[in-house]
Amino acid sequence: MSDVSGTHPSLAAGKAAMEKRQAFELRKLSDSFEKEVTEVREKNEKEISKIKKDYEVLIGKDKTESEVKLSKVRQQYSRTIEEETKRFEQLLKDLKESNAARFEETKISHEQQAANQELKHREYLERAQMKFEQQKAKIEA
Repeated sequence: MSDVSGTHPSLAAGKAAMEKRQAFELRKLSDSFEKEVTEVREKNEKEISKIKKDYEVLIGKDKTESEVKLSKVRQQYSRTIEEETKRFEQLLKDLKESNAARFEETKISHEQQAANQELKHREYLERAQMKFEQQKAKIEA
């Protein structure tokens, strides 16, 4: 079978019309497909844009919450440091007062011991002086 369009002119015209119709339908399908792809792309781009905005809002919210939490932690830390500083200052003050009181007690105790020792020495010297004088009186008599 040879080319049919070469023998019959009406067949050739029918074939050309059919090819034209097919080309038109292909263009129509191509345009429809392109339009559909464009619509889907635009829809997806809008959706992606919305998701990005939502994500950025969420990130911003999380960042703000984190900053608030950090600020609270810092404030609590500062209060704790102040409280501990006051407590240690009070402990140091109490320790110094206690040490000063113990020093005074020790000083008074040492002074009393020195006074007692001096008294004992004087009494001893007086007894020794009396014994000496008694012995001297015996010898002279």
